[in-house]
Amino acid sequence: MRVGIDLGTTYCAIAYIDPKTGKAKVIQNSEGKSITPSVLYFDPNGSVLHGEEAKAYVEEGSDRTANYFKYYMGDETYAICQNGRDYTAVDLSAELLKGIVKEAEQETGEHIGEAVITVPAYFNHLQRQATMRAGQNAGLTVLNIISEPTAAVFAYGIHGSGINQTVLVYDLGGGTFDVTIARITDDRIDVLGTDGDHRLGGKNWDDALSNYLADCFYDEFGIDVGKDTESNIMLQAISENTKK
Repeated sequence: MRVGIDLGTTYCAIAYIDPKTGKAKVIQNSEGKSITPSVLYFDPNGSVLHGEEAKAYVEEGSDRTANYFKYYMGDETYAICQNGRDYTAVDLSAELLKGIVKEAEQETGEHIGEAVITVPAYFNHLQRQATMRAGQNAGLTVLNIISEPTAAVFAYGIHGSGINQTVLVYDLGGGTFDVTIARITDDRIDVLGTDGDHRLGGKNWDDALSNYLADCFYDEFGIDVGKDTESNIMLQAISENTKK
């Protein structure tokens, strides 16, 4: 079975083409949701949890978690140590991919062997190669690596109105904000240009809100909650939920 995977900074999703309708269908995870947090938790027993389970440990302030590692794809100097082993961004992404693919297989009852994986528009060759290695290390045959906003253009163009048009696509993700301009005609889709800011995603909004609230708290009570790890993590969680 072939799938498409949005390996996001904060959330990820996996989908396939429904043979009955010819349209893409997102595969729900074990909790019945269409998106899964891009978070890992390294249990002392050696197992690796992902998704909502792992995110709960982040909100508790556990130091056995990993998230936002997509920022470091292609950076060979980045690594974290868990359970006596060093994990690079590629290793962490592979663990996440294993988790979401396993859930998708359980949901569909089919083996998933091939995938197209999306990446931010700003990803360079090294970052795209790192993403491909992560997929391969997760046991997948990676058919292609394509830009996230380009994928959105294809999805829109394939099911569009049939009218020749030039479109502007905003892709506001958890870690990036990408923009693509494309021309769609009856028989082709041409991407005219794409660019993005990899520090202007939802996580950056969370940080801005969290910092603002911390400043307000300091002004009123004279206490810097940002210096307390547990309080800071709690404030981050509150900021994200408030934003939503």
